[in-house]
Amino acid sequence: MAALGVWYGRTVRRMGRWSHTLWFLLALLSMWIALDWPVGALGAGYLASFHAISYVLLALIAPPCLILSVPESVVRPALARPYWGPVLRYAGRWWLGLSVFDGVVLLTHVPAVVDSLMVSQVGALVIDLSWVVGGVLLWWPVMAPAPEVATLNRPMKLAYLFVSTLAPIIPSAFLTFAPYPLYATYELAPRIFSRLTAQQDQQVAGLIMKIIGDLPVWAGFGVIFFRWAREGELHPPPSYPGVVTRATGNS
Repeated sequence: MAALGVWYGRTVRRMGRWSHTLWFLLALLSMWIALDWPVGALGAGYLASFHAISYVLLALIAPPCLILSVPESVVRPALARPYWGPVLRYAGRWWLGLSVFDGVVLLTHVPAVVDSLMVSQVGALVIDLSWVVGGVLLWWPVMAPAPEVATLNRPMKLAYLFVSTLAPIIPSAFLTFAPYPLYATYELAPRIFSRLTAQQDQQVAGLIMKIIGDLPVWAGFGVIFFRWAREGELHPPPSYPGVVTRATGNS
């Protein structure tokens, strides 16, 4: 996180506005909450519900804030470079964002994967980084600063965001309705809250993953929709000669 902050301060901040810096600070704060005490420590090996909070922060809140923190004046020169240009354009393909994000969400919630990776700091880092990368690829086709990268029109962006909410239904449903704890990491951990059993903690994790996790997506959905509606009001379709309007009755 310190390296990310130094990079932003040296290469991006001087080319953007104060709003870009604010979005970057929000992204950094989201990542800090997800990785540090108490959310990060409890989610790493004690409570599945806190692990779900980390997922929401790292995959669905920090990535769009990071994208909003980068001004177009930074992305456009990168598009002209022989290496970064093709990478940034290729990352804007909608099918790549959906497939990577869905694959990451499904794979990082498989019990065998979680129990094998969360026992070490390196394994936990792999899961955290995969959430961040998957989240950036998910939001990039919708929010990329350069219009030639975010090529989806508004109806396709709405459909894209809606489809992105379908894959998390699978792990969240298993977490919520499973008759027994799925993860040995959290089932065998010392109980932090005596009244919260391992299965109840898992059910809370499933609800957080779906209900709270969908809120950033639906917020983006609403912003796109209302901007689209507002532009339609400001720029109504042109009238044509010979067409009678109901309001005036004039042709």
